[in-house]
Amino acid sequence: MTKAWFLITVLFTTLFCAGLVFVNATLLALALPYLLFVLLPFQRNPLPIRCQVERRLEPDYLDENTASRVTVVVTNEGPTLENVHLKDLLPAGLKTESQSEYRGTFLAGQSRTVQYNVRAGRGKYRFPGLSITHGNLLGMWQEERFFPAGQGLTVLPAFERLEKIKIFPYRTRAGAGIVRSRNSGTGVEFFGTRAYVQGDPLRCLNWKAGARWDLLVTNLFEQERAADISLILDARSIVEVKSGAASLFEHSVAAAASLADYFLCKGNRVGFLAYGRVLEWVLPGYGKQQRARIMDSLAQAELGDHMAFKELRNLPIRLFPSESQLVFISPLRPQDVFLLRYVRALGYQVLIVSPDPVTFEKSMLPQNECAQLAERIVRLERDNALRKLRRSGVRVVEWDVTRPLWISIKSALTGDRR
Repeated sequence: MTKAWFLITVLFTTLFCAGLVFVNATLLALALPYLLFVLLPFQRNPLPIRCQVERRLEPDYLDENTASRVTVVVTNEGPTLENVHLKDLLPAGLKTESQSEYRGTFLAGQSRTVQYNVRAGRGKYRFPGLSITHGNLLGMWQEERFFPAGQGLTVLPAFERLEKIKIFPYRTRAGAGIVRSRNSGTGVEFFGTRAYVQGDPLRCLNWKAGARWDLLVTNLFEQERAADISLILDARSIVEVKSGAASLFEHSVAAAASLADYFLCKGNRVGFLAYGRVLEWVLPGYGKQQRARIMDSLAQAELGDHMAFKELRNLPIRLFPSESQLVFISPLRPQDVFLLRYVRALGYQVLIVSPDPVTFEKSMLPQNECAQLAERIVRLERDNALRKLRRSGVRVVEWDVTRPLWISIKSALTGDRR
């Protein structure tokens, strides 16, 4: 039964009771037409709704803010439905650019196509299915059925292409890459010299040194190899700062995606860990498939809290290859400094990409003396923490999220030496 039927029933009951109370034949006569509408749903012959639903997503794996075309084909395998409403049920968070429903007649054996575009922020979405509602034109009765037509849509985080980032892990892998390995061999960076040995290529002779010492001297070059790199995304709710729809965590996710894309394109072996409500660990790997695995994990990364992971001291360091490169993406808290310095003392090279929460939160505060004083205090506390990290040999990139990431990386790491 519908709302219209209940309204007609209330009107009929009111008129009929009033006619009986006041013994008024006119009111009883007015109630009779409404009685016909009240009894109408009970006189109908129910028509079965038998439909076949097929869904297509083109594509079902896309970048953030890119449109995907949804096509739903519904075939009526039952009798003709005079007044039907086809509505595709959407998961929360999707924005449609056209109608995702159809109203009208649905003939027996006919196929109807519902087609529209959707956009969404990063994440994983699951379409549940299609709702089909059939009723009469007067709206006295309705019958609704749900037809499952589930399919997943994955929206990857936005990222930017980064320029050269120099890293200096103590240990590298056997494969060729762009990371200096601290071993002599084939390369482009000067490593040292030694006395000439038969078989050395003549193009490697150091003629100036040979003329000075009156012997043949060979130049040595540093080998460039691939490295083990572990990306760590701080997904703890305690470090989150929000300004309306803007979220500092979303900038951290975008930075992690950009760094994963860069290091994998350079031939390195990259692993990924999301540290928050749970530990989401993607085993280290190479190439496009590893990129897809990391991007898929970033697409569903969420903020969360867990008593065991509230502090950074429970970071599972043993997951990371010894003496490798760690890249930590976090706004940072002063309490995190000790653990990061400890990791550096274990022999890991640590690079921190820190979205600046002070500048980000400043835009939400009124511009008065109290806000300026609070900003100054927090800025001094943050600068002191970053200074301690840099003195321990930790490389820090402080990122103002209003600027491109590559600019902050270039200005922070220019002139770095081992």
